[in-house]
This record gives sequence, C-alpha cells and structure tokens, in this order.
Amino acid sequence: MIYRILNNIYLSSVEPINNEEDLKKEYGITHILSVLPGKVQEISYLSNYQWKQIEVTDEETTNLIPYFNESFEFIESANGGNILIHCSQGVSRSVSVIIAYLMKKHKLHLEQAIYAVKRKFPEAEPNPAFREQLKLYEKMNYEEDQLNSEYKSYLKELSLKIDPSGSNLRELIMEKETTIEEKRPDTYDLRCKKCSKVLANNNNIEEHETPGSDSRQSQFVKTAPNSRRIISVHQASDQCSHYFFEKPVPWMRDELERSELEGKFQCPKCSSKIGGYSWKGSRCSCGKWMVPAIHLQDAKVDCIKK
Repeated sequence: MIYRILNNIYLSSVEPINNEEDLKKEYGITHILSVLPGKVQEISYLSNYQWKQIEVTDEETTNLIPYFNESFEFIESANGGNILIHCSQGVSRSVSVIIAYLMKKHKLHLEQAIYAVKRKFPEAEPNPAFREQLKLYEKMNYEEDQLNSEYKSYLKELSLKIDPSGSNLRELIMEKETTIEEKRPDTYDLRCKKCSKVLANNNNIEEHETPGSDSRQSQFVKTAPNSRRIISVHQASDQCSHYFFEKPVPWMRDELERSELEGKFQCPKCSSKIGGYSWKGSRCSCGKWMVPAIHLQDAKVDCIKK
C-alpha cells in the first residue's frame, strides 16, 4: 500500500519498488527516497525517477539525525513533483524522516508531526531511539548541532550501547582535536597542588548539575556480589570531589594513547598522582554518572581564580 501523507509526500514499504510498480502513472511520483541498507532495485527501474538512498538499519543504535537535513533537501528538490519515501516496512525509518521533514518545514512540534502521519497511516511508529532523536532534533532547532550538550551526551550513550566496554568511545574522542570549540573567558586555572604546574583551566572542564533528591543518581546503592540484595544505601555528597573533562587536554594524551580503558594520571612535571579516567564512565561524588570519566581530583589540585 502507498499512503499520501501530506501534499506531495507519499509513504510505503519497499514492496512497490520490488514489484516495479509504475509510480509515475499511478501517483505522479517523480522522486524516491529509500531509507534502508543494501541493494534496493535494478538501476534500470530506478533510473526512471530521481532517486536517493540512505543506508541505515532500524536499530536503537542507529543515529538518524545526521541524515535529516540531507533528506529535507532531497524532498524539497522534488519542487512540485511527488515523492515516495520508503523503508523496508514503511513503519519506522521512513516515518521518522517524514516527521523530521514536517517539523522543519512547518515548524511543528514532534507530537503534531507524528499525528499528521498517523492520521493517514495509523501503524506508523518510529522506534524509541528515533523518537528520542526527533525530540533532540526539535530542541536543536532542526539542525545537527555538534556543540549541543544534550546531543553530545546522547552520542556518548549511543557509543556505549554499541560497545559497553568504552573502547569505541575512546577511539571516537581520541580522534578529535583537543582544542575547545566554544571558548569561555578564562576564570580559573587548575594547578598541581605539589608543584603548581598548570594542568587545565575552566574551558577544559565539563560542568554538570548535581542530581536532585528525586533522582536515582542521588544515592549510592551497594548490592551483594552476584545478587540484587541491597547491603547499604548512602546519600551522594552535595559537593563534587572531581573536575571532569569532556575530552582530554594535550598532556593527558601519552597516558590515553596506551589504549587502556581505565587508568591514572600523573602530573607531567612532578609525577604525583592527580586523577584518572574510565572510558565507560564512573560516578562523581555528587552521584552524577559521567561518560567518559576523565578527571582530576579536587584534593590533588589547587583552583586558582583569575
């Protein structure tokens, strides 16, 4: 089945493509957007249309956000012609692309865009990960904002879903430059307490909010080994005992390039122990889960205000 969603936008599964239906004759289709991996159809058939393919799977570890804007541009390029957007079943991936387009084009909220699709095709249902991505897309004003803090956190979570060990996240972050993209005024330096070596400043630090009392992260719960039996519960501190880094500063790279998933930092000048790292994350004393957990210990450094 092929469903007309809104104006010139049509939705279907891959079936009409596999059956080589005459979409121009039946629906006036001039453009086809295929949202699925692998070979879709013989070129001789698709050459009758303006065709684009986005090769993604329908999994909760798939990030669709990088493809929303290029999909938008392709849909706009139909320029009065009709466009068919399909995936394998026509339920999740293709629906997510259409919802993202409607949000950006008509400045709709997520639920409004979902309703616009469901009223024509009630079975439409983006998977939970795509829904979360669409919420982020709306918050980022319909762009992929690499500096958006929520988006950066989401990408880290996604990386750990793909590889819980943290190895994939390590590779991702270590490939990036160590410079700070969004520089703030320098307000303090962090210096080694023993030798006064400058280790970082406020531009390197990842700020985080202390979890509220209603958050599960506001407590440290200890369970018995290989059991869910709770041994003790301790309230998290209202003070943070670590300075966390979003990504490493240059002097950390020698240690981090050893390819270990966790370890300790020594002062590059006096070699005293000053912090550590865990690519799969760890908790601050305030209870906040930090990923990756690249940190200096508050007790080992002096914060010198400028």
